[in-house]
Amino acid sequence: MNFDYKNRINVPIKDEPIGKLLDSLRMESAFFTQSRLSMPWALDMPPMNNCMMFHIVVDGSAVFSIGKTELQLNTGDFILFPKGEGHTLSDGSCKFFTPLDELPIKAVTERYETLQFGGSGKQTAMVCGVLLFQHPLAIKLLGILPSYILINQDSNAPINMVDNISSLLDAETSTIGIGAEAVIARLADILVITAMRQYLLELSDEKIGWLGALEDNRIGNALELIHESPDHHWSLEELAQNVGMSRTSFAQQFKRLVGNTPMEYLTEWRMSLAYSKLQLSKDSMLAIALDIGYQSEAAFSRAFKKVIGQSPNEIRKAYQTSSVEQKT
Repeated sequence: MNFDYKNRINVPIKDEPIGKLLDSLRMESAFFTQSRLSMPWALDMPPMNNCMMFHIVVDGSAVFSIGKTELQLNTGDFILFPKGEGHTLSDGSCKFFTPLDELPIKAVTERYETLQFGGSGKQTAMVCGVLLFQHPLAIKLLGILPSYILINQDSNAPINMVDNISSLLDAETSTIGIGAEAVIARLADILVITAMRQYLLELSDEKIGWLGALEDNRIGNALELIHESPDHHWSLEELAQNVGMSRTSFAQQFKRLVGNTPMEYLTEWRMSLAYSKLQLSKDSMLAIALDIGYQSEAAFSRAFKKVIGQSPNEIRKAYQTSSVEQKT
C-alpha cells in the first residue's frame, strides 16, 4: 500500500469549537524576565492593556496581591493575569513596593531580560512574561476570564501539563543559546493556552457565557460563517438558512446564547478585525474596508466610528505614536 503523503497533508486538522478559539490565541509580541529576588523585596506591576502577564515560581515562594485578594505561591506554582491587571508581588514581609520602571532590569536580547533585586536574604527565582494579543477572538475571550488563573504544582489534573511546560521554560531561560528566543516564545504560547484550557474545562455551564454558543451545533456554525467570511454580505435570512433554522428561531437562539443579534455581532466582528488591521498592518483604509465587506472607505469609517467611538485614522495614529514612544 502506497503512502499518499500529499493527500494526508491536505486533510485539515479537526478540532472542537473551543479548540479553534484557543488556536486563535497567537501572541503578537512578548518579552520574558528571569528574576532572582532576595529578601527583603516587593514589586509593583502596572496594568498592561491587551496583555497577559504570568509568573512561574521556579524556587522559593512569593505573595501576590490583586485588589483585596492575596495569594501565596510556592515552588512550581503558576499564576496568569489574563487581562493584564496591575498587581503586586513580594516576599510576604516587605512593604516597600518598587515600581517596575525603577527596577534594575538588564536586557539580554530585545525580548529577554534578567533581574536581580532585593537584599541578602532567602532567594526566590521566577520566570515572568508579558504577552500581547490583538486577535479579536482573543480579546473577546479575555473579557470573560477572571482577573487571575492560579495553577498549583500539586494540581489534581492527571498530567499537569502546566508544570511540565514551566520546567522547559525555566531550562530555556537559564541558558540562552541559539534559537532560544523562538523556543521561549512558543513555550510561553503553549503554557498560556494550556492554562486557559485547564481553566475552561473546569467551568460550569452557567459560567461559560458566550463560549456555549460555539459549542451549539447551529449557532456555532453561524458564528464560524461570520468569522471565516466577514466580507460576505450576510443577511439574517441567509445565516438562518445556512444553519437550518427559521429566521425567528435563529434570531432568538442567537441572541440568547451570544448576547446580541446576528447583525450586531457581524458588525462588531468586522470592526474588531479592522481595529487589529489598523494597528498591525500597513493596509490602506480602502483595502481594510473591502476586506470586511464595505464598498467604500467612507461607509467603513462611519460604521467604525459608530462602534469604536473613534475614527480609523485616530486609531492608527494613536498606535503609531505609542509604538514610537515605546522604542525611544
